[in-house]
Amino acid sequence: MSVQKSNYSQLIEKLDQFIRKYYINKLIKGSLYTVAVILALFLTFNILEYYFYFGMGVRKLFFFSFLVSSFLGFVLWVADPLFRYFKLGNTISHEDAAIIIGDHFGDVKDKLLNILQLKKQESHDANVALIEASIEQKTNAIKLVPFKTAIDLNKNRQHLKYALPPMFLLLFLLFAAPSIIKEGSSRIINNNQQFAKAAPFSYLLDQQNLKVIQYQDYTLKVNIEGTILPNDVFVTIEDFQYKMQKESPSTFTYVFRNVQKDINFTLQSGSVSSISYTLEVLEKPNLADFSIEMVFPAYVGRKNEILQNSGDIVVPEGTKLTWLFDALKTDKIDMYFGSSSKSVSAERKDETRFRYSKRALNDEMYKLFLSNQVVPNADSLVYSISVTKDQHPSISAEKIVDSLDNTLIYFIGSAADDYGLNTLSFNFNITKSNGSQLPLQTQRLSKKEGRDIQFDHVFDIKNINLEPGDKLSFYFEVHDNDAVNGSKVAKTSVMTYERPSLAEVKLKEELNDEAIKDDLKDALKNIDKLQDNIKKLKDKLLQDKQLNWQDKKEMEKLLDEQKKLQEQLEKAKDKLDENMKNQQEFQTQPEEVLKKQEKLQELFEKALDPETKELMDKIKELLQELEKEDAVQMLEQFEMNNETLEKETDRMLELYKQLEMEKQLKDQIKELDKLADEQDKLADKTEKEEKPKEELKKEQEDIEKKLEDLKKNKRNSRKKIRS
Repeated sequence: MSVQKSNYSQLIEKLDQFIRKYYINKLIKGSLYTVAVILALFLTFNILEYYFYFGMGVRKLFFFSFLVSSFLGFVLWVADPLFRYFKLGNTISHEDAAIIIGDHFGDVKDKLLNILQLKKQESHDANVALIEASIEQKTNAIKLVPFKTAIDLNKNRQHLKYALPPMFLLLFLLFAAPSIIKEGSSRIINNNQQFAKAAPFSYLLDQQNLKVIQYQDYTLKVNIEGTILPNDVFVTIEDFQYKMQKESPSTFTYVFRNVQKDINFTLQSGSVSSISYTLEVLEKPNLADFSIEMVFPAYVGRKNEILQNSGDIVVPEGTKLTWLFDALKTDKIDMYFGSSSKSVSAERKDETRFRYSKRALNDEMYKLFLSNQVVPNADSLVYSISVTKDQHPSISAEKIVDSLDNTLIYFIGSAADDYGLNTLSFNFNITKSNGSQLPLQTQRLSKKEGRDIQFDHVFDIKNINLEPGDKLSFYFEVHDNDAVNGSKVAKTSVMTYERPSLAEVKLKEELNDEAIKDDLKDALKNIDKLQDNIKKLKDKLLQDKQLNWQDKKEMEKLLDEQKKLQEQLEKAKDKLDENMKNQQEFQTQPEEVLKKQEKLQELFEKALDPETKELMDKIKELLQELEKEDAVQMLEQFEMNNETLEKETDRMLELYKQLEMEKQLKDQIKELDKLADEQDKLADKTEKEEKPKEELKKEQEDIEKKLEDLKKNKRNSRKKIRS
């Protein structure tokens, strides 16, 4: 049994070997066919393209036909038998192999098929032994038949007639005319490009630079290379030809104006045409619309505004500006402000909208740069921001002093600002007689609303209790409502009031005393003189028959002298009033002296009788109409009045001398008391030896000198009073 299996197994192995040789034969045959087809297509397509310059469509057909044909030939004729040889796919059956073998060995065919059929029946037939005997017999009968010889690999040489001719032709062309293979293959492979037929010259231009920014001009520059150079070259655009400008024998130019979209063009000179070129348009960023929202500071009292499609603006300082851009084909908007080299980018809100905010504080220019991926450096737009600064407020005030009381001051003034005023105040400070300053005092004043206001104020200096020698400085101050930089301040010029010191008051009092005495003495002299003139004129009128022009002139002269006399007494009275006012204010004299001065004041008022002044005015008014008797009567009345006036004036002079002596005495007593106090203090210091002897001695000498000066002043004062 094992022998039978071994014979059958050997038979099967011989059949498998046959099958493998069968596929080797098919692989060799298919390889030759594949090479023949690929080379034939390759040569055919290259030769055709080399000579005929097909368009892109035909070259694409050649290219993809070659790829598809080569792929299918390789798969069907090479890959398929190779896979089957390695049993990677379905192979022919043993029965198919037996038939092929039987076609070569005629007496074996039936036996092989019978053995294979009996083997299949072995498992189903009950008479197994008989079948196995039959298989053994038939197997032995064909055991020595060489199945593999049924396939003759040498017969494949006949297929070389398909592969060798194109191969030899390819080799020939590679050595004899390589340009056919090189140029044809290159144009078929680069089937997306246009290629022009060879000509006596060629067009040279940089296709990489065939790009222009939208709406700009583009200058096309073409160089000609060849043995023959053309005189004219044309640009063909949509079947229209445009002549190029000849710059040199080999250089031509043409300007595409305001390019808005891609332009396809060719170059033409005679029968020589170029391939089709495309001038590519780079879409330029475009600002379709923009606006500026202006939010003004609240204190300026101005409603917010929106400015459309205008970049130049004039706004108050501190205004918040928000730019809203609607830009097409734009990836980025950069803004440069002032002289800064650093840009700021607007915030992108969506596909076309951008936004940027800034507070306006100073005048400046700004630039907008729109860009995208293809146009990174577009043209700039330049605008200006003009900022209206908040102006300083202004204020002025006029001082009016009460003629009866110089410590009562009235003010009227005005203040203004471009947007409004915040506070108005009156400020003053006091500088003491020793040079120290008290804190500044501020009184906030009420004011009307508005940008331009009027104000008034009354200041009573007596209310602040100035001491002798103190200096008062005062001014008005106004603050505006600037909310950006803070309130700005304006002040009026500083006005001053200085209260006299006791020494100055005393000196003024002494000067007034001397002036009063002099005025009274002069008045007495003038009264005597006036009385003499009145008496002379009266005597003259009594002798004349009537009042003539010269007499009236004399009377006018007397009236003028009388008026001057009245003015002289009024001047003396004013000085007395000034002294009394200062003495009451500064309390420089005791009560009994002030009472005597009041008595003297009453005498002045009596001497300056209003009836006398009325009489003078009446005479002057009726002077042209006076008769002799009236004139004499009036002169007599004048004479009587002046006699009374002379007595009163003499009485006032004597009373004033007494009063002056009394004041001098009081002042000297005060000085003596003061020196006595200083002497006592010095004695105490000497006893306690608080200071060196030299200093104590010097202080004693100073006291003695003051005492001597006091005695001397006393003598001089008595002499003055007596005089």
